[in-house]
Amino acid sequence: MKRFAALAALLVLVLSLTACGAAADKGEIVSGDDGDTLETLCGADYQAYITETITMQMGNRMDKDPAVVYFPIAEKAPLTDYAAIDETTDFRLDEDGNVVILFPAGTVTDERHGEQSFRIPRP
Repeated sequence: MKRFAALAALLVLVLSLTACGAAADKGEIVSGDDGDTLETLCGADYQAYITETITMQMGNRMDKDPAVVYFPIAEKAPLTDYAAIDETTDFRLDEDGNVVILFPAGTVTDERHGEQSFRIPRP
């Protein structure tokens, strides 16, 4: 009986560790709670860099899926007309330390498309 309990405990441990590894492999976003700011992570000209990167990604996404319309691209307007890129911008860090900018549903595209995230490679 003790052997069975030990095997069961080992199996639970292995399954738990496997699940944790799978989540990390899928690019799970981890919070950047180390006091980092967009400026410290992306440089002094972070606003222009992030805006340019997101605008490019929006255009690429619209090319791949015309059903998703990003307001700044469709209306030929600056991203900053729809979302701030400053110290109030919501972001996380991915497992590689890249910034992931998060926009609530309805901010840059129709609300039905949900929250939008954009990975910003470290400069």
